[in-house]
Amino acid sequence: MNFTSAFDLFYALILILILPTILKGRVKSKNPELLKYYNAGIYTKLIGTISFCSIYVFYYGGGDTTNYFVGVKACLEVLLNNPLDYLKLFTAEQGVELNFIFYKAKAYPPMYMLRDPRTMAVIKLSSIFAIPGLGGFYSTSIILSLFSFSWIWKFYVFFRKRYPEKTKAINLAVLYLPSSIFWASGIMKDTYTFCATCFIVFGIHQIFIARKKSFSTFFKLILALYIIITMKSYIMFALLPGLLIFTNFERLKKIKSKFVKIILLPITFSFSIIIINALLFDSDDLFGKYSADNLLDEAAVQNADLKRSVYGENSFDIGTFEPTLDGVLSVFRPAINAALFRPYITEVSNPTMLLSGLENTITLSLAIWVLLIQPFSFLKSLRNDSFLIFCLLFTLTLAFGVGLSTANFGALVRYKIPFLPFFIFLLLSKIKWLDNEVQLKKAPQNTEFKDEEVSDENFLINQSRKFL
Repeated sequence: MNFTSAFDLFYALILILILPTILKGRVKSKNPELLKYYNAGIYTKLIGTISFCSIYVFYYGGGDTTNYFVGVKACLEVLLNNPLDYLKLFTAEQGVELNFIFYKAKAYPPMYMLRDPRTMAVIKLSSIFAIPGLGGFYSTSIILSLFSFSWIWKFYVFFRKRYPEKTKAINLAVLYLPSSIFWASGIMKDTYTFCATCFIVFGIHQIFIARKKSFSTFFKLILALYIIITMKSYIMFALLPGLLIFTNFERLKKIKSKFVKIILLPITFSFSIIIINALLFDSDDLFGKYSADNLLDEAAVQNADLKRSVYGENSFDIGTFEPTLDGVLSVFRPAINAALFRPYITEVSNPTMLLSGLENTITLSLAIWVLLIQPFSFLKSLRNDSFLIFCLLFTLTLAFGVGLSTANFGALVRYKIPFLPFFIFLLLSKIKWLDNEVQLKKAPQNTEFKDEEVSDENFLINQSRKFL
């Protein structure tokens, strides 16, 4: 299959020139003070997308992202053959029914992807972006990347609103992190799950804390939850505890009566435990093999499988462990260390791992500095800010799961992406000289950027007309 047709490359260039101009119009009209950050972020994202696609095509000679695109092209063949069958793809059960739809169109995704509902979810959703992408590899990747950035931007605006004095730290953690720029910018599960994680945090805050009623936000939140559950459901295990703590403590903080707070605190804590237990331990149908009952067994199996596979120098070993609580706790430290700080710069064996190695070296240095120089200040920040508690819980929980179930660096650098912005912000927020790049003219703590959720579709239509 040709992934670099002249028409696709030309159309991709047109998209790069037109779409960001249309999209940034909304930021200019609502939050002009953020426009320069939006411009820098969106074009950095597009550079990451083009680089990611080109490295997989020209350096690797193919890989997961190109295989996903083969599946996307098969879905487009289904659409051309019978539009009703294309709609059935999104509800067809895995197995005979799904296979028969592709059989009628005489086009198939790669068989290992066709058998896996998680990879098929990526293919089906990406085929929607391939329609305006006119079936081109680069064009589809660009449109998907812009979609993902729109959700990341919502998260960025929330972050800036909450910490107006932490501009540089937020920019580095959310917009300019090499791992997320590169590894979460193509047709991959990581692109979807990263932006979905960002939007879940934003959406939960908008609906349950800020109490802003918006059908658009609610719909996108449901879609983000669907993406996480269908593609990488284990991320929900890491998100839920911290989000419940963040949401409940933010709600309690708004109550003025200390007596009421004392009464509600144990009730809220107990209620949170009940919800976590119900969702994680009584929802085997929802999470499947990644349910709490099966998670330890699945981690042990994946770790062993990856060790036996042919990754050569890209493999690492945290040690063997039994799929029991005592067994996994015995490898807690090496698992956390692997997810947070590896590959070390000395473990880099190819050019694509070099960025990760450099990034991890800086991250490790920052972590050592915070723990040695500012441990009490760090703990005080956690005590006073429930969102920072969420950042730490999410980072440690997901890092432990990733380090436990992964045994090669190629997978590791992608699986860790969802927690990286939160972890990096935790570290950078303690560096005082990063504060107040733009202090928003000493904006008070309750200053808010204008709501960006009103009539997205109408705005884009109007901007398109103006542009044309």
